Amino acid sequence: MTAHWFKHIDRLDGAYSDHTLRSYKSDFAMFAAWCRSHRVPFLPASSDTVAAHIEAERTRLKPGTLKRRLAAIRKLHFLANEADPTSDAEVDLAMRRACRSKPSRPQQALGITAEKRDRLLAQCSDDLIGLRDMVLVAVGFDTLCRRGEIVALAVTDFTKRDDGRYSVLIRRAKNDPEGAGRTAQLSTRSSELVDQWLAATGAASGPLLRPVYGSRALALYLEPVTVGRVLKKLSKQAYIQTEGQCRVSGHSLRVGAAQELVMNGRGILQVMRAGGWRSMSVVARYVEHVDLDVWS
Repeated sequence: MTAHWFKHIDRLDGAYSDHTLRSYKSDFAMFAAWCRSHRVPFLPASSDTVAAHIEAERTRLKPGTLKRRLAAIRKLHFLANEADPTSDAEVDLAMRRACRSKPSRPQQALGITAEKRDRLLAQCSDDLIGLRDMVLVAVGFDTLCRRGEIVALAVTDFTKRDDGRYSVLIRRAKNDPEGAGRTAQLSTRSSELVDQWLAATGAASGPLLRPVYGSRALALYLEPVTVGRVLKKLSKQAYIQTEGQCRVSGHSLRVGAAQELVMNGRGILQVMRAGGWRSMSVVARYVEHVDLDVWS
């Protein structure tokens, strides 16, 4: 059984996102490798083994990473019909020690607000890649999409309104596993960029954002990591600097758009609706770096 633990992960295909499946595989593989190096079983693993693993890794890994690893261990044992070794008191105590030894707050991405968005757009090249990047920035900002959501957008998710602007259906989010979706509205400027992109690529279906090779846009979905790479590249060209611990990432458009809504006087419920949030505390963390002096 231990040699083929990955077969249990395959059973989850279609029930969980690709990102979640990759996390389960990666985290359990790391746990299995540690167990092999210490010559102890990993499936099933004992609670003493899991607690020892946490103690050994807590100086190297963040508490959030350890919690994610525990989730993978728990899920694999559940799928293999084995007792859950993570529910033991010793594991809980080891995890508490890990959290207390490395107190930390979630690292916030640098928000790309409207002013920074315009600076990024100005750095986009005049070729097909540049047009693709402009659409990525503009649509990502207007829709407050997570990086995984924006690369998952399909051409058929865009509906032209009577005023020429697009309504966008964001079909699935990490806090919406059933895929009920939410809608967002594009600005006139963003809608025009989408029209230019569709005309240039001839795309009538399939992914909106596509990898570009030479003068061709392939009918393939971008990887989520591409969003962060594009934003970092354009930010460097636009001389957008980091602020403290905040750095540009694939989440920066979502963070910046939320901050922009707050600066424009939108209430917390309006921001939650725009970004598909279900927790006020999460939104509060997103907008904590907003300079309130802009209202004075």
